[in-house]
Amino acid sequence: MRHKILNTLLALVVFAFGCKKTSFDETSKGEALGTFTISAPVNNTMMVLNSATPNKAISITWAAAKPGVSTAPTYKFVAALKTGTIDQPIVEFAADNGGKSTTLTLTQKQLDDALKAKGIADGAKTDLIWTVVADNGTLKVNGGVFNISVTRFGDGVSNFLLYGPLSSSDVITINPILTSQTLNFKWQKSFAGKTGSNVTYKVKFIKPDGNFSTPLFQFVSNNSGLDSALNVSYKDFDAALTAAGLADQSAIATLKWSVEATSGTFTKFSDYVNDISILRDVNLYMVGDASEFGWDNATPTYMYRDQTNRSAYTYTGYLNAGDFKFISVVGSWDTQYGNNGTGGVALKAKGSDPDPGTYHVTTAGYYTVKIDINAMTFSISPYNATGATNYTLISLIGAFNDWNADLKMTNTTVNPHIWTVTNKFTADTELKFRANGGWEVNWGAAGNNVNGKYGIGLQDNASNLMVKAGTYKVMFNDLTKAYIFYSK
Repeated sequence: MRHKILNTLLALVVFAFGCKKTSFDETSKGEALGTFTISAPVNNTMMVLNSATPNKAISITWAAAKPGVSTAPTYKFVAALKTGTIDQPIVEFAADNGGKSTTLTLTQKQLDDALKAKGIADGAKTDLIWTVVADNGTLKVNGGVFNISVTRFGDGVSNFLLYGPLSSSDVITINPILTSQTLNFKWQKSFAGKTGSNVTYKVKFIKPDGNFSTPLFQFVSNNSGLDSALNVSYKDFDAALTAAGLADQSAIATLKWSVEATSGTFTKFSDYVNDISILRDVNLYMVGDASEFGWDNATPTYMYRDQTNRSAYTYTGYLNAGDFKFISVVGSWDTQYGNNGTGGVALKAKGSDPDPGTYHVTTAGYYTVKIDINAMTFSISPYNATGATNYTLISLIGAFNDWNADLKMTNTTVNPHIWTVTNKFTADTELKFRANGGWEVNWGAAGNNVNGKYGIGLQDNASNLMVKAGTYKVMFNDLTKAYIFYSK
């Protein structure tokens, strides 16, 4: 009986609660909207609109504002005069994707047209305040107010690229005394934003950690700055390096270069910056009927270099009876070194200068010739080649051929002790010279000159020569053990 009464009471309780009406307050209380931050552009940006690039994009970005339960916000960019208030903007643009995106992408022309419509003059700089407003229909929040200055279309310069020399760590060797040989720079032509205006160019050079706003030196391009090219003589480039504090010609000048284009008051640099490395060096070659190949300046006798004195050149080998002088560019008579009339050295620096005299060999035989083009000194003395070893072969062997297959060098009947070969090394390599295809006699480099392109070879157990990738005319003199790698 007790259980029956209890069950009846429980049923009544369940019925009572099941029939009770629950009411909720359905009155709208509004939709929440969180704050957000703006990413770009940064505060105090100075924007100069370029009339030559009207379709260039301007990007404004921000983080999303956290929405409430059901309504995602829309966004718009607003800007007002700095003297005004952000609540009374003169420019408004909805965000991308109908205002739903957290980015706004404008062209320069769109922004320029909007400012122009408000009476701001061509080329005028305007100081503005701006923000991005998020709006969910109930609340509006902004991402903070920022300063920006915008200069309207006036003068302009279109984008342009550098053509050459290509950016490289390879070293370009120039003869610093030559006026007839030039470094040649070329870039894409740029166009002015204003009809009838011209674009002029300056080629600027800096150290790798420098700034183009304060270049080491600069050159106006050809045709008084109007051409998209610069041809600067080796001598003028050397003078610019020296004036900029890079006077040591034995040191590689590692630089960056760019081009600044100007139209009216508008300036713009090339889209990229190129690396360039310059070594100021003079090669010297003997020509004349006393030399092995005569007066043909296309096939001169190559001189060797003094390992420690970069201005000193030597030749030890056979000379005919006759005359000779020196040139510094294969195939050209423009630059010559010869007799000054008293046995010293005279220089012909350019084609219009008078030719220097020649040096004379009275009796054919072996000689050592020395010339220093800085000290302007010259000497010639007989060399005793009696008893010198006559090798059947001198060759190169190294990592480039797996230390296995010798690269054979050749000599001539006139100069059997001077060996040459021209070869392209496709990668940096180490190597040695050796005689007769074996290791009994071999030559390497002094430990402090393993990277030298010329020197005196040390016999047996010397260090390997380290050679950069490139094409070289390689020479070895088995009388003096001098070697030299001429870049081709």
